[in-house]
Amino acid sequence: MAQFIATPSWLGRFFTRINTVTIKQSSLVIHFKNNTSRAYLISDFTNFTQFKKGLFSGKITLNHSTKTVISFLNKQQAQTLSEQLNSVFANQLEEKVNAAKTLVKRYATNEYLRDSNVPLLKSAVFSLAQQYGALPALWQQHLSAINIKFLTILSSSPTVAHATEQLRKSYEQKTLTARADFYNVVESNPLTHEQRLAVIRNNDINLVLAAAGTGKTSVMVAKALDLIAHGGVKPEQILILAYNKNAANELNQRFDLRAQQANLNVTPPTILTFHALGLKLLQSANKTRSLSPFANDAMALNKWFTQWLSNTLKTDSRFCKTFVETLYEPTDSLNTETKTATKTALKAQTYQTLSGLKVSSYQHLLIANWLYMYGIEHTYQNDDTADFYLPQHQVYLAHFVTDRQGNSVQHAANLHNSEHIKYVRAHHKKHGHALVQTFHYNWQEGQLEQRLKAQLQKHKVNINPVDNHAVYERLSATGLLKQNINKYLNCLSAIRGEQLSNTQIAARIAKSGIINHKSYATLLVAMQRAYNEKLKEQDAIDFDDMIASAAQAVKSGEVSVPWRHILVDEFQDISCARMAFLNTLIKSGPQPCFTAVGDDWQAIYRFSGGNLALTTQFNDLIGSHSLTLLQKTFRYNNSISEVAGRFVMQNPEQYKKHITTHTQVSTPQVVLLDDLHQGKKSVALKVQQTIATINKNNNTASIAVLSRYRFMLNEVEQHLAGNNFANPLHFWTLHGSKGLEADYCIIIGFEQGKLGFPSNNPGNLLVEALLPAQDTFNHSEERRLLYVGITRAKHKSYLIAPPSACSEFISELINDNYPIDIASNLFVKQSKQQNK
Repeated sequence: MAQFIATPSWLGRFFTRINTVTIKQSSLVIHFKNNTSRAYLISDFTNFTQFKKGLFSGKITLNHSTKTVISFLNKQQAQTLSEQLNSVFANQLEEKVNAAKTLVKRYATNEYLRDSNVPLLKSAVFSLAQQYGALPALWQQHLSAINIKFLTILSSSPTVAHATEQLRKSYEQKTLTARADFYNVVESNPLTHEQRLAVIRNNDINLVLAAAGTGKTSVMVAKALDLIAHGGVKPEQILILAYNKNAANELNQRFDLRAQQANLNVTPPTILTFHALGLKLLQSANKTRSLSPFANDAMALNKWFTQWLSNTLKTDSRFCKTFVETLYEPTDSLNTETKTATKTALKAQTYQTLSGLKVSSYQHLLIANWLYMYGIEHTYQNDDTADFYLPQHQVYLAHFVTDRQGNSVQHAANLHNSEHIKYVRAHHKKHGHALVQTFHYNWQEGQLEQRLKAQLQKHKVNINPVDNHAVYERLSATGLLKQNINKYLNCLSAIRGEQLSNTQIAARIAKSGIINHKSYATLLVAMQRAYNEKLKEQDAIDFDDMIASAAQAVKSGEVSVPWRHILVDEFQDISCARMAFLNTLIKSGPQPCFTAVGDDWQAIYRFSGGNLALTTQFNDLIGSHSLTLLQKTFRYNNSISEVAGRFVMQNPEQYKKHITTHTQVSTPQVVLLDDLHQGKKSVALKVQQTIATINKNNNTASIAVLSRYRFMLNEVEQHLAGNNFANPLHFWTLHGSKGLEADYCIIIGFEQGKLGFPSNNPGNLLVEALLPAQDTFNHSEERRLLYVGITRAKHKSYLIAPPSACSEFISELINDNYPIDIASNLFVKQSKQQNK
């Protein structure tokens, strides 16, 4: 390259330190009068050099990481130097723009633009557009027209986010057009626009939110086929995870059928359950172990746990004592934060003691069990002068529900105020009775046992611990052992499903606010340890271990992850442990695209570890993603959609969806029936009558009877056993109905109370503390359960409920004017009365 030199103007000789400015090879070099120099790589320039002519001198402005202004140069020389700099820069810029076009083609034209590729385009492509926007005239002067067109299009986006969105939309439109014929035949019906977008979008992370009957299975099958047919992906590079074995089998069958329909001769991708995937990975790592009998045999697990717990209670005094102390969840009747409803429940609560007594308060329970465990005979008085009497020692025991300041619990104010305490003391003094007094604050401060022991010893009461075997026998005889075995097995299931460490167990229970949380944590840690030791003895693993061990094998590099695309079905029911497993696969794989497919409106398996927050807080907990909503259903009509959708969307913590239906009707197809037959309550006869009505109009239609509880279904099924209906008849629990459908559905069980719908049974507090956090909306999961039930029907849903004392769900449907057919005057009258 010829040298171009600029020297200071005659004026610059007095005002600048520069000797010469020259282009050498690919740099601009400034030589100073003190024999030093400074070089600027032209490839580092961010924009064209600008020349400005002054009255006596010229100056050039270099655009690189900062602006550098070189003044007091010879005007003609500076202009020539600037032009040469721009010529060199333009050649390099043409190369950069061409490279940018190549990057755009690779990452945003030939495929869906992934979030992980946006930073590369930002630095190598979008930055060029910004630079072009700063000096468009110079760029248009030096660059080719085709590159200027490319930059003009890019620079029309004001932000990187907008440019990313436009590139994605362009890709989607191009792909929709190019693959229209494929999307028309890949399923039994042409894919909807939303389904096609769900197939096309292959971001790093994708969330496909469906509603009942909107074809999420179709999307998963079509996506896999599309990747194989058009995306250059081999079947073995695709992993599809199903919720259970039946769903996995259905996906395999659907894939084979649709591949034939699309004239594709391909093998299916890897379609497995999470547990089957864990086993496959362990086999690949040569770490196969047998499956514990406990995994598939609940009775075997119960038998072992009962035996272990029985032996531990008999041999470990500390464990036995802690177990007895935690037979019931503690309640503090003096806690001012306790809700009114809870206080009302406390007044009606009874507790069974080891000696077989029924006592009315938790503190009475503790006292009675302590007396029993130390061999002290006692009776339960529970009158206005004493709570217990010790006949062998002629000692009365009164427990006062007061704090240290003498404040009493609200519902016991008339019995436990200072005047009453004086009365009790005076009464026993008058009759010469020995009186032991304990106070609620003794228990609050953890000193109840010490107080009892000290007071009883003053009255020469012998305190001798009862043998652990005797305590065990009482636990067994009273049914308390069996009751708590079921509770702790549920706790163990929650711990295993969530893969909780000992520290996490303690933290979750403490966070729940359960009193004596440390005692519960001690028991659960011991149970978890015993279970792990039993698995070790069996040289076996359970299903939860299968996932955890497989994840560890992946982390340690013992097995490789070949999947470029990972699709997960029923994501709304995923647990934290399974999500952690997925994250391990994603981080260890060849930068796979992860697609979660689910429906937050159908999240009904929290009891088995399903964590809805992973869906409703997807962006925060999983990451930036592309979201597609499937909002057109082919299963049910607009009437069912309107009722079910409005009902489930009362919960503001869930996604809002606007469901359209393929089938349109003009009359309500959700029908409310009373549970009376000829004036008498009979759900079974009402179901029979409803089936007869359906059969009269359509004797080939499938019918499903659904209930919150299996025992209600059994009663109806037994009643209908002698009837020979022509219709296919099914009996489903609402939980078991998920994924199923029938022409007509009859839902029963809309009572109030613990066995009502919604159920007012709060569940065991300890188990609840170990499960994933519940969303805060009242009866949120029960509400989703009814949504699932109503949307099983293709044509019509019947709700059979008592016209009086019906559940709050039925009351809401009536009183909030849902568009349902109220087919009983009893409900209509009730509605009018309540609306007045």
